[in-house]
Amino acid sequence: MRFLYSVLISQLLLFTAFGQEIRYADYNCVDNQEMLTERVNENKKALAAGMAFTREKIYVPVKFHLVADDGGLGRVDIEDMLDQLCDLNVEFEDTGFEFYIDNGFNFIDNTQAFEAPTLGAGVAEMLRARRSVGQEALNIFVTLNARQGDIENGTVLGFYAIENDWIVIRKNQIGNSNNTLAHEIGHYFSLKHPHSGWESDPWDAGRHGNPVLINRINGVQIELVDGSNCETAGDQLCDTPPDYNFGLAWDSRCPPFDVVVQDRNTDTIVPQQNNYMSYFIGCEPYIFSTDQSNLMMAEYNSGRKSSIRTGFTPNQANIVNTLELISPENNTTAEAYNGVLLEWTAVANASTYFIKVRSGQQEIIRFTDKTEIYITEMLPDKTYTWSVTPYNELNTCANKKTNILKTNDVTTATIDPDFIESVQLFPNPARTGEQIQLLIESNTTQSGSLAIYSTAGAMIYQREQQIKTGLNQISLDLNHIKSGLYMLSLSTSKGNIERKILINN
Repeated sequence: MRFLYSVLISQLLLFTAFGQEIRYADYNCVDNQEMLTERVNENKKALAAGMAFTREKIYVPVKFHLVADDGGLGRVDIEDMLDQLCDLNVEFEDTGFEFYIDNGFNFIDNTQAFEAPTLGAGVAEMLRARRSVGQEALNIFVTLNARQGDIENGTVLGFYAIENDWIVIRKNQIGNSNNTLAHEIGHYFSLKHPHSGWESDPWDAGRHGNPVLINRINGVQIELVDGSNCETAGDQLCDTPPDYNFGLAWDSRCPPFDVVVQDRNTDTIVPQQNNYMSYFIGCEPYIFSTDQSNLMMAEYNSGRKSSIRTGFTPNQANIVNTLELISPENNTTAEAYNGVLLEWTAVANASTYFIKVRSGQQEIIRFTDKTEIYITEMLPDKTYTWSVTPYNELNTCANKKTNILKTNDVTTATIDPDFIESVQLFPNPARTGEQIQLLIESNTTQSGSLAIYSTAGAMIYQREQQIKTGLNQISLDLNHIKSGLYMLSLSTSKGNIERKILINN
C-alpha cells in the first residue's frame, strides 16, 4: 500500500538538507493538538494503572457518510467504499480492531458539506447526520474536499475533528490502496505523529542545525534517541523512534533513510519509515507499534468512546467469490427497456448485494438482500453494464461480477407482484414538505424494504415495511427531500413495486 499523508501540497519548495524538493504546508491533521495530548496522557495513566485491555477481536461500528452535491452528483463509488473497508481490516489486523458497516451507508446530498466540510453550513449538515444515524459509530464523512483551516498552497486529504469526534476524508483517498484513512483512524484513537511538533516545520539543517540543539519545536518537546524523554516528547511513546518529519521530503520509493541527522546528544536519528502515523510514502508494509496499539485500545475503553462499545458482534463469515449473473445473459438485449429483471446466484454468508447499472453519465444503484431486482429507469437504445457485489457488514472483499446489457425502444407496463391487488400514490406530484400516502392492497402478509432513490441512483430514504393482508396506508414524511424526480421501491421476497415520485417546490 502507498501511504499518503494528510496534506498534499501543490507548491514545491527546495529542501536543502536532502537535496530534494519538499511538499510543505503549515498544517496538522488533528484540529486540536492540546486536546489530543490530554487524551494521550489520560490513556497512558489508564495503562499504567494496570487496566486490562483485551487483544481479542474488538468490533468497531463505522457509519460512512457518502456526501454528494445538492443534485446527488459526485459521490464516491460504493465499490471503492467496500474495498476501503476490506483494506482497513487488513491494516488493523494486528491491533485487535475490526471495522464493520453500521446499518448501511448514509447518503448526504449537500453541496456545502461536499465542498466545504469545515464551514458553518457543511458542519451543521454533518452534525445532523451524526445525531440521526451515527450516535453509536465512528463517523467518517467522505467528501470532495477535506479542507481544515487556511492552508497556503496546500490541499488537505483528511483530518480528524477531535471536538466533533469525526473523520473527514477526500473521496480520492478511498479505495485506491492509500493509507490515509488508517492514519486518521489512528488519530481518532488518540495517536499522535512520531514527528509531533514538526508537522509544519520539518527539519532543515539551515534552520534547525545538525546536531539539533533546540529543546522544543512549536511547543512540543523534541524527542531524543536514547529514550530519556520518550514519555513526554514527540508522540510520547517509547517504541516509536524520534522523527523530525523527515518523511515529508523523502523519496516516495522509500529507500532507507540515510541522511545523518543527530540529536543534541549527537546520537544519529533513525526514524521508523513504515509507521502508519509517519509521513513517509511507499514504505509498505506499514505497522502500528505495540505501544500505539495499546494506546488505541485504552482510548477505545475510555469514556469518550463508550458510544461505540455497543456489544454487537457482526457477521464474521467470509464471503467466497462464487457469485454468477443469471439474467439477462451477457451481451443480450432486454425485451423492454423500462422494465428489466436482474437475477444472480445466492452467495453464502452475503447479507447484502450492491447493484450498479451504468451507461455514460447515468448510474442506477440499488441494495438488496434478495437475488433479483426489477429496474425501471433504463433508457431506450443504450448499452449498459450491470454489476453485483456481495458483502456483509464486516466482510467486503468479494469481487463484483459484471455483464453488458443492451436496451431497445420497446416499452412494457410495470408489472406488480401477484400478491398486489392495487397501488396508489398521492399526491403525486407533491410539494416539498408535503406528506405522501402510499396505499397498497395486498392478498397476503409480506415484509419488505421500502426505499426512495434519486435519479442518480442514490438511496436517500429507507426503512423496513410490513405489508398486511388487506388495505395498507403508508405515510411517507419527505420533509428533507429536495424538489426533483425520485423512484420509490418496495422490495419483497415475492417481487418489487416501483413507482416514480415528482417533488415540486
